Amino acid sequence: MQRIWHSSVVREDEHYLIAKTSYLDSLMERMAAMRVNSADLVIERAWLERLGRPGDMAESREYVEELKGVEAYLGSSSGLRTGLQGINNEAERSLFNDTVIAIVQAETFLFRERGYSDAAAYSRAWEEFYAGSCRYYSNLDRVKTTWGAYIGNSGREINLFDRGKSQQLYRDDDDNYIINGSLIDSFHQVNTRLELNKDMVVIAAHGHLLRVPDAVCRESALQMQNLKGRFIKGIAKKELAGLLGAGQGCVHLIDLVYDSVKTLELYLHQEKILD
Repeated sequence: MQRIWHSSVVREDEHYLIAKTSYLDSLMERMAAMRVNSADLVIERAWLERLGRPGDMAESREYVEELKGVEAYLGSSSGLRTGLQGINNEAERSLFNDTVIAIVQAETFLFRERGYSDAAAYSRAWEEFYAGSCRYYSNLDRVKTTWGAYIGNSGREINLFDRGKSQQLYRDDDDNYIINGSLIDSFHQVNTRLELNKDMVVIAAHGHLLRVPDAVCRESALQMQNLKGRFIKGIAKKELAGLLGAGQGCVHLIDLVYDSVKTLELYLHQEKILD
């Protein structure tokens, strides 16, 4: 099974952003999109496109009116959850969450609209707001490169953020499951590999943080060893985050491994239907 995501955030004009996440897997093709005010990040319009494929349904667009007025930012999970109640497919709902994450990342280049005097002030505010949330922000006393220094002079005016994710699942000659995951965006590059036996117990887990703000982030990869011997089919994301270090782990690594768990579940569901 293969799954591919692409998220992007661009300026539509001086007041609005267009943020999208396109998604393609072995069974379906979808796109979630939002038109968001660039100053307060409140959703002005949101919609889901179900793209037609050979032998599948025709293309359609569904406007999600319940998301209008919700802030596309951290701490808005309750409003997003309520606004997405009319969409039954979990994979479709998750695309809106991916889009919000992309908007949060794009904020790096929106600091003036967001009320910060300069990039350094924005970086300092995030150090306070995000303290303890990941390996980087839990070890600021050891960090040698601030977020502002990492970004440097790479200011963006139109195309603010891009992120690509992929998952590939296959079976080897011993009937084990192999799941490779990758994430590459404007700031990061992370790869994962899980090997599970036919009982879906992890027999090997590897993580590589290839492009990150600081060397301290790479220490998160060691947490992957905590997955060995675990039955992870159906595991809750909160439990998975705990195994991968929670605030001492990497949020991108956790998201990538959780995508792998969902990839396995989608594959098994597909196999059940075919049987």
